[in-house]
Amino acid sequence: MRGRAAAALAAWLGLGLASVPALAQETGVLRGKVVLGVEGVALAEMGPIVVYLEPREGDAPPPAVQPHRVLQKNAMFSPSFLAIVVGQTVDMRNDDAIYHNVFSFSKPNDFDLGIYPSGTSRSVTFRHPGVVRTYCSIHDSMRGTIFVSPSPWFAKVDGGGRFAISDVPAGRHRVRTWCERLPEVVTTVDVKPGRTTSVELSLGRTGP
Repeated sequence: MRGRAAAALAAWLGLGLASVPALAQETGVLRGKVVLGVEGVALAEMGPIVVYLEPREGDAPPPAVQPHRVLQKNAMFSPSFLAIVVGQTVDMRNDDAIYHNVFSFSKPNDFDLGIYPSGTSRSVTFRHPGVVRTYCSIHDSMRGTIFVSPSPWFAKVDGGGRFAISDVPAGRHRVRTWCERLPEVVTTVDVKPGRTTSVELSLGRTGP
């Protein structure tokens, strides 16, 4: 009888454990600084810089993200630079009292939203990583750039060269930089669960 009860208890515990959701993936924070290895030039003069992690197999998918918005205002794109994750939608709202258009030749994310009036919006979803240049067919001066990160773990570097990426799955990651005017830097980091990992990235430096 005792053996039969023990077997029943073990079976019940097994079913109970099977019904418990898998524990959330352990994460950490990647914090760092980008420095410019070119004398006499300020980092801010190089334009937008993005630090991002390569996607890895087995990482938990991120939660759904809200669409971003780019305004067409004063015959300009605002913001003129935007960093998003692949699969994210961008709403292009016309806030001018004139007609506008938004299009891009940047394959495979090329698109054309057509011409639309003030107070209306059209949107586009970016399904491929890469750099997207945006234009208006009516106003040649309107230029914008959208960086589509291949993973949700990315950050735009601030004016002091600092960045922070939160909720990074623990483990080894390959880190990359993007800057229109400088070659990319690639390195690896080990993110510890529940801890902050620091890294310094030097752009534009030649030699050791």
